[in-house]
Amino acid sequence: MPDSTNRIRLGKLGEQKAAEYLKQKGYRIRERNFRCREGEIDLIADHGEYLVFVEVKSRYATEEMINPLISMTRKKCNRIRLLGQTYLARHKIRTKQPRFDVIGIVFQNQKQYSLEHIENAF
Repeated sequence: MPDSTNRIRLGKLGEQKAAEYLKQKGYRIRERNFRCREGEIDLIADHGEYLVFVEVKSRYATEEMINPLISMTRKKCNRIRLLGQTYLARHKIRTKQPRFDVIGIVFQNQKQYSLEHIENAF
């Protein structure tokens, strides 16, 4: 199991790759790592009529590797919804439809990875 420094590094790398992917798909990254008392949202992006709140889950590939998206529990989804509501209220955003996406990334190494993007995940 990776130590906390490696997990943080992996998380940051995953968020970077997710942001690059979203930009290529026409999203405009509005904010990274939005923090408030309720927690943190990895990425917030504009995409057409949507304000997209994105949770990024990153893992290293191993023989017993479990898809990183499986770690999205009901509790985590509810927390991210609350964070989204907080962000919308704090920034007085009323013209965008909120959407909650999840991106799972599995790294073979720092340059090779697979990415799965689930739009409107919950």
